[in-house]
This record gives sequence, structure tokens and C-alpha cells, in this order.
Amino acid sequence: MNSNIEPILASELDALVSIPPFGGMERSRLAALLSGCSIVFQRQGSRIFDPGIALRERSFWIVRQGRVVRTGGLAGAGSPLLGVAGIFPVESILDGSDAGYAYVAEEDCYLWRVEGAAIEAWLSEPPFLRWLAEALLAQHQAIQHSMVELVHSRQLADQALALPARSIGATQVTCVLPGQTLQEVASVMSEQGIGSVLVGTHDAVEGIVTATDLVRRGIARRLPDSTPVSEVMTSNPVEVDDSISVFGAAIEMAQGKYRHLLLKSSEGAVVGVVSERDLFRAQQQGVSHIFRPIDEAASVDDLVELAATAREFGQRVFSQGMDVSQFLRLTSSINDRIAKRLLELLTARRPAPAPFCWLAFGSEGREEQGFVTDQDNGLVFVPPAGADVAVVRQEFLELAKEMNDALDRCGFERCKGNIMASNPDLCLTLGEWKARFSSWIRATTPTAILNSTIFFDFRPIYGETQFAEEMRDHLLDEVKGNSIFIHLLAINALEVAPPLGRLSRFATVNGKIDVKTQGTRLFVDIARIYALHCGVKAVNTEQRLALVGQRIKRSVSAIQGDIAAFHHVQTLRLQRQLASLSDGESANSLDPYALDELQQRILRESFRQADSLQERLKLDYKR
Repeated sequence: MNSNIEPILASELDALVSIPPFGGMERSRLAALLSGCSIVFQRQGSRIFDPGIALRERSFWIVRQGRVVRTGGLAGAGSPLLGVAGIFPVESILDGSDAGYAYVAEEDCYLWRVEGAAIEAWLSEPPFLRWLAEALLAQHQAIQHSMVELVHSRQLADQALALPARSIGATQVTCVLPGQTLQEVASVMSEQGIGSVLVGTHDAVEGIVTATDLVRRGIARRLPDSTPVSEVMTSNPVEVDDSISVFGAAIEMAQGKYRHLLLKSSEGAVVGVVSERDLFRAQQQGVSHIFRPIDEAASVDDLVELAATAREFGQRVFSQGMDVSQFLRLTSSINDRIAKRLLELLTARRPAPAPFCWLAFGSEGREEQGFVTDQDNGLVFVPPAGADVAVVRQEFLELAKEMNDALDRCGFERCKGNIMASNPDLCLTLGEWKARFSSWIRATTPTAILNSTIFFDFRPIYGETQFAEEMRDHLLDEVKGNSIFIHLLAINALEVAPPLGRLSRFATVNGKIDVKTQGTRLFVDIARIYALHCGVKAVNTEQRLALVGQRIKRSVSAIQGDIAAFHHVQTLRLQRQLASLSDGESANSLDPYALDELQQRILRESFRQADSLQERLKLDYKR
């Protein structure tokens, strides 16, 4: 026995033998195990263990004095505290695997540290093994519970759930034969540093075995090392197509209470394995690898590079099948973050002369930006009492010019129509914006109508968001009861009809349709008109269609049809935009007959749904 530890054990052994898992051990055996440990001191706030440490060494700790807090993890758990006799990290004692947790000293701590060959001595103790098996089972149940909550949540929790499951699972799959022994399989897993193996071959899988299975079904039951691995394997693991999404895999696991899914190629071979921990790692990390660097960028130059990375990420996840509504929310979140961080950096160097709010107009205001987009922004401010408004405006124009230049560098091209905050006509006080809105609503000119279709779809991006809300309240109050203005908007919206052919499926010009003007705009304009007339504050077209559909007593199936049709046309437009980045053709010019038969039918039905909306608009406003 270590002479330095002997006096410590003499005073602390009585307390330890009353606490699981030490209570089932002989005093002399527990003393011998602890004598093979070292005592480590950790100051408050120091990191004791994290995933990086798991890659470098295999060890675990027992709290002797003090408290340790656990953070992170795959099951979305809180931050439990470990007190005296607390053991960690449970999830990596068997094979040193990484479950994503970190352990930090909550206060000054003394710890027993177990490493190297001493770990095997602990694992040979049945009471310790039984405790470990129970702890791993409890952790598994916590993960299952979190997964069920994830699947039944109204939101997908993270855009990353739309990625293919093969992008997060293990693609190097090791197979063993059913007759190989527990000892042989354990050696394979230890040598390769993996937590599971398949039993059988890639073309004919009979089962799967994990490190937890070896402990719970093998060692804890005291099966001989020579026992065939087929005795402890999970037979007939579920196989799914390797194109399944992360979210689809989560649903499959939650419904069947599976812990692993085998990813099978179209040729029939197993090409990967995805585990519940893989799913929760994806859920936890999500798109934080895109968001966090943007939020923490130290310069405009950094944001230029990050914006390019974000665009590549967006193109990749959309190409991999991300739902269009989800993709647009992701794009909006990224673009908003870039704009906010740019303004934080610019105003840190050039403080704003007065409270202000940066505004997004048009598609950015509706959170419907695609791959090919330009800037549509403005600025609203409230000058200090007694200040010269012209002087304050000039300072904001200089800030806005820097901002527009920075956005251009980040890939958001300057607006050819000069709809940018550096334009003095769009850098206005709150009172001036209200007056401008009133003048457009009361006018009957084409310019006023055009301006309303652009500037009435706005959203606050940075600064005093209540200014934008005051603008919106004023806008809706001005529109209320103004039937002439709504009538003119309806006439403008009905100038473009859905491109439905009489003798053919589609009415094309030179074989093409404009999937913006003759597609998404059909839904955007009508949704805006009804939203203004019904006093709906939502700006996003999908939200508007849902809300105004209820207000005008459109049937549930019709509302669902409106949204589905808008989504389909929007998806085709984004696909065309993405293709235009490489083929150089028009971003909105689509050959409908280049689509397959099913896609053509769905597109035609989508245009019929738009035609139904226009018929309702004629009925309500063009009388």
C-alpha cells in the first residue's frame, strides 16, 4: 500500500464503504484499489476532463473533497454537481470514448485519479461493474427521454437535423464473426478505439455489440471470456436507407426505441452506423460552427471570409434536401448575424450620434432571401432634442455607407435601385418614415404602389427595435379603412396571372417562365394585401398566408394548399438560383418542361392554387 495514502485511507475508508458502489466491496479490497490511485488537487474553475483529454489518455476520477460540475453532453442534460464519492466520466470508463461532456471544479477539489492498468483492476470488481452498468443504463434512458421530447417538439430544434444521417454517423464499420469470443471482440474494440462492432459481414449483418453490451450482458453476468459474442449481441439491428435525414433517424429511433441504426446503400451493403449519441451531438452542435464565429468575429475582414463559408454551407444543406422553409430561416439567421456583427464593429469604432434601428426591406424583410440577392435596407433614427437633424443624418449616412460597403464585401451586392441606408431618402427619422408611409398610402400613383410593395415588408435587424414596431403600427393604422389603397394594390397584384397554358401545361415566353414575377410574387403580393387589410403584423409570406387565411375564413385545406404551393414554387426558384451560380443563366428563368413529369404536375397545380387566390382577391377587392 502507498505509504502516503495509507493515513488518508485510515480516516476516510469508513465513510466510503457506506456509499455505492464501494459499499459492496471488502474493506481490504477497496483499500488496495485506492492505494493504486493518485490524489490530485484541482483549483476552482479548472477543467478536469473534456473530450480532448479522452483522446489522449484513459482515466477516471473519484471526488474525495469538493464538488465537480458536468457541462455539455449529448442528451441536453443540465449541469449536475458531483460531490464526495462521485465518479466521472462514467461514459468513458470502459473504452475512453467521448460523450461530449466536460467536468470542471466547482470549488477547490481533491480527487482520486484512476488510470492505466488500475482501471482494469476496478473493472474486475463485480460491485463496481454492477454500478457502472446501472449508471450507463440510466444515462441511456435519459438520452431516450430527451430524444422522444425532441421528436415531439413542434420545431426541429436545429437546422442540422435536415442533414443526411450519414454525415454524422460512423462510416468505418468493423465486423466480427458470431463465434469470436468476448475477449477477442473486446480486444478489437480496444485496439481500434471504437464503441461498437457489427456481427456478421457488411452484406449480411446478424447483430451489433457495444461496449455497454459487453459489460451489462457479459462481465456483469460473469460470463466466461470464451463466450461467443453472439450471446450478448443485439440481433437483427434495424437497417435504413443511407439517405435518411438526421431528423428521420431520430424519429425512427424514438418510435422503435433503438440505440443504433445501420445505414444501408442501394447495393444492399451496410456502409455506416448512426447512434443516438451521434444524433444528439448533431442536435447540440447544430449550426453553431457557423453562428458562433460570426457572433465573435473581430473584424470586417473576418466576416468576409465567414460569409463565404456560410454561403457554401447553405448551398450544401439545400442541395442535400433541406426543407425550403427551414432553409430560408437558416439563411435569414445567418444574414442577420452578419449584419448585426458588422454594425457592432462599425459602431464600436464610430459611435452612433443617436438611437437608431437598421431595417431590412423586401425579401430580406420577409426572411425569404435566396442564393442570388442584393441589399435592401434602410435606417430609422430619433435625433436628440434640439439637435440639427441634417447633421445627425449626415453622420448616419457615413455609417450607412460603411455598412453598405461592408455588406457588399460580404457578398451582398449593392442594390441597383439604390434601396440602401446610404441613400438619404432611406435614412430618415421616425417621424419622417411615418410621413413617408402616409404619403404612399394616400397617393394613387404607380410609384406609390411600387414603393408600398417594397417598403411595407420590413423588419428590424439591429438597434432600437421599438422604432420599427412604431412604424408598423402607424402603417396598419393608416391602411385601416382605406379601401381605395387596397383596391389599387389588388389591381397591381392581378396584372400578372399564373402562367397556365390553355393548349399546353404552361404559358411560356421563349420556352421559359419567370419563377419570381410569375411564381413567388403571386403569393407574396396577395399575402401582403390581406395582411395590411386585416391588420396582421407578420411579414413572412408563409406566416401571412396562414394568419390571413383564418381571418378571411378560407378553409383549412385551402390554407394548407396555399402554403404548399408557395413552398413548391419557392423551392424551384431556389434550385434555379443555385444552378445559375454555375451555368451563368438567369436566376429566375425556368424551363418548366425540363422538369420531370411529376414536378410539372405539381408546378401546374401550384399555379392553379395561385389562380384560386387571385380569384378570391378579385371577389374581395376588385368590385
